[in-house]
This record gives sequence, structure tokens and C-alpha cells, in this order.
Amino acid sequence: MKIQSNLNPRPYSEKEVCRIVNPKQRDLYIKHRVFPIDIYPSITDEGKDINVYIFLIDETKELYQQWLNRTLE
Repeated sequence: MKIQSNLNPRPYSEKEVCRIVNPKQRDLYIKHRVFPIDIYPSITDEGKDINVYIFLIDETKELYQQWLNRTLE
């Protein structure tokens, strides 16, 4: 099933994307010129409103490893 992006007129599959809800992680990805291809509103388990940012896995692999190593600045 393909999902139509709100930001980029390109459908994507669930297997090629990652969902980011952490604002700091999202901002660091964007700082490094990797942009979300979609955004949608959601609700946490606690009932808090959040935005979910969709990034392509292929574009975020290196940044994600740096995030895990706490070296992404």
C-alpha cells in the first residue's frame, strides 16, 4: 500500500521510512539538510498531541548512527 505524502507528491511504503517524534532529533536531521517527506498528527499513549515526521531510511542511516552514538550535532 502506498501512502501519499503531504509534503512531497511522492508515495512511499512503510518499509522505506522511519518515523521521528523527538523534536531534537528531527531538528538535527534538518540541520544536516535531510528533510521529512511527510508529517502527520498523532496522539501519544498518554493522550498528548504530537507531530510525527517521516524521513526516508536511506537518507538518515548515517545520521541515525550518529544519533545513537550521541555524536550528532
